[in-house]
Amino acid sequence: MSRYTLHIPCWRPALINELLRSVKDRIRRKKHDRSVVWAYAYQAKIPPARGRRRVSLHVTLGRGMKRFDEDAWQKSGLDALKHAKLIVDDTTAGVEIGSLTFDRNPTDWGSVISLEDLSREENGHEF
Repeated sequence: MSRYTLHIPCWRPALINELLRSVKDRIRRKKHDRSVVWAYAYQAKIPPARGRRRVSLHVTLGRGMKRFDEDAWQKSGLDALKHAKLIVDDTTAGVEIGSLTFDRNPTDWGSVISLEDLSREENGHEF
């Protein structure tokens, strides 16, 4: 089982409430998330997914940032991971949602995405 870690400073996925504001804003935010995740994944040389992966997110909150619901990041975050080919699909067939954790640092905020390949026995799917 392989594990990969993607450190992205000064970024967190757009939250579902932010995506519901306007169509123009939703398109802009999701496009930004896709480009940021792709660029950092390319730089980290994380290989494309060939099967099911577990995805966990750790967010370091900056000044004035609030914790968010467990599923609030998943729409834009999983779409960005799929676009970067870090997961094969954003459904339960392609991804298992891991933990969401938080800490706080007003000057050094950002996100860490952890990806873990699941063995054939665990995932139960053939790709």
